[in-house]
Amino acid sequence: MFKRIPEKEIMEGEQATAYSNADFSEPHNLFVELISKLSMSRECSTILDIGIGDADIAIRLLKRFPKVHITGFDGSLTMLKYAEDKINKNQLAGKIDCRHGFIGDDLINDEKFDLVVSNSVLHHIKQTQSFWRLIKKATKEGGKFFIMDLLRPNSVDAAVALVEQYASDESAQLKKDFYNSLLAAYNLNEIEEQLQENSILDFNIQQITDRHFIVFGSMFA
Repeated sequence: MFKRIPEKEIMEGEQATAYSNADFSEPHNLFVELISKLSMSRECSTILDIGIGDADIAIRLLKRFPKVHITGFDGSLTMLKYAEDKINKNQLAGKIDCRHGFIGDDLINDEKFDLVVSNSVLHHIKQTQSFWRLIKKATKEGGKFFIMDLLRPNSVDAAVALVEQYASDESAQLKKDFYNSLLAAYNLNEIEEQLQENSILDFNIQQITDRHFIVFGSMFA
């Protein structure tokens, strides 16, 4: 297993455009299906989406769970512009509150949420303590969190093979970004260490595909 190679934390410009135009229906549908299967949405009326991006997952969540209200934030203004367009296209204005800001900013004040979710954000972050600290702060007592992200492969050659398998028809920019993201991803042992270091004790961590893991649990004082 090679050491993690960090990448840029925020996607702007061409990177954001390539991401928003790509077809992520398979992993994004899986994200929603797993939340439903694990009953993470039971008695849930508020969701915080850390790194909402172009709001594709938030929209899919609302189509599955129409009674919830979603608050999301992202550090990329380009992504948030795509999010606004997609939210309006799906006639979901008022159901999704998008905010601009970064992990570590005081974006949620003292707000608490029934469910805190994040997709493909953690691998962008070098100082992961701020990520887990936000999850602890934002999840109400007895509330739940659900994280899905990329898993670092065992070798650079394996990363190349994953890019060819899953992104062969995508743009050169997206292929490059996917490759860099795989190299920047954490492995399961590193994730478990992060959770323990941040005193998050009630969690379950699983590899769910050849390139994704999930970690989920409940938050108690």
